[in-house]
Amino acid sequence: MTNSADQIAALLVDAHTRRLQFQAAADPAPATAQDAYRAQDLVFASLYPGQRGGAWKVGGPRTDVEPTAAPIPFSSLHASPARLPALGFHMIGIESEIAFRLGRDLPPRAAPYGEEEIAAAVSEALVAIEVCDTRLANWKAASPLWRLADFQLNAALVVGSGTENWRAIDFTRQRAELWIDGALSLEATGAHPYGNPIRLLPWLAAHNMGRCGGLHAGNIITTGTWTGMQFVTPGAAVIARFPGIGEASVTLQK
Repeated sequence: MTNSADQIAALLVDAHTRRLQFQAAADPAPATAQDAYRAQDLVFASLYPGQRGGAWKVGGPRTDVEPTAAPIPFSSLHASPARLPALGFHMIGIESEIAFRLGRDLPPRAAPYGEEEIAAAVSEALVAIEVCDTRLANWKAASPLWRLADFQLNAALVVGSGTENWRAIDFTRQRAELWIDGALSLEATGAHPYGNPIRLLPWLAAHNMGRCGGLHAGNIITTGTWTGMQFVTPGAAVIARFPGIGEASVTLQK
């Protein structure tokens, strides 16, 4: 029998608080995405009382699969170049991403927002590095819903430079580079599963209407990796570079 989101959240809050991991089991476990989102909200409210997400991560493996989302607190947002202590990470996963900053609110309303309305609300596209970690000791074997409940493995978001002229970018031809310790580790062109990552934002706006009062001016929305999740060790210096857009960098201090 699947336990409630409250019990799932209690396990995650304890793991966050004590900086430990636990084995994600079949019971308790989220049975639906709604269970996982409820657990996210409970964990967020416990760890960051009175706050709302300063950023959001949204993504999906392909266009015929419903995306997923997770809030990112202000305390996990870092300006590039960033230096983060590696101590306390159970793993250090790195993802090269494109994020969008909103210049205006997208409040709840009856009609869904269309892509053009969303685009008009975006003030700039930014290069970002998502730093991933998990409270789940068996995260590879755990169900996708467990990973979703665990903020989709988010630990931090490093926000770099970008462009206000993002509409001129052909994302299907955009090059992404991941540099680790001064060497080009990975490169990809047109690798985003949605082609143009802005296509994820109408879904997120609809998702947040009933969840947390919509999206807000200043929110940064990161839209998924172009280069997969790459693992680094303490001391690594990482750069994500999207030529023509910008770059972000982070050093994981020993």
